[in-house]
Amino acid sequence: MSKLLPVLLCAIALRLTAAANAAESDIPPAEKSAGVDLLDPKVIEKGMEMLNSTCGGYCHGTTGRGYKGPSLRNRTDLTPDSMIATIKFGRKRSGKLMPAWNGTLSDEEMWTVIAAIVSLRHADGDAPAANSGAH
Repeated sequence: MSKLLPVLLCAIALRLTAAANAAESDIPPAEKSAGVDLLDPKVIEKGMEMLNSTCGGYCHGTTGRGYKGPSLRNRTDLTPDSMIATIKFGRKRSGKLMPAWNGTLSDEEMWTVIAAIVSLRHADGDAPAANSGAH
């Protein structure tokens, strides 16, 4: 049994890693996201600072919890491709306006904010967003 335990632990770790990778399979590599590694903790931290200062106060709330705009937490429906399009070009839906940030933020800055939003897909302690799909 003692020789089998490391093999079992390794197999479990590989399955968990594969499951996590499958859940985040839509995350583009850095060469397709303006050189930004969306899974880099330092990028996520910088993105969270930008999210809180640029998008948070009035619209999406502190750490994406929602305010006038929808919550960005637990939003697995928001793909990086849809987020970059919405951030760049804005969106108007049901009387709500998401302003276009193209020309105000660089592509690198937009992708850095997306890294923060992606990190909130499985935010601990939060129920799934009630308004998912609203933005």
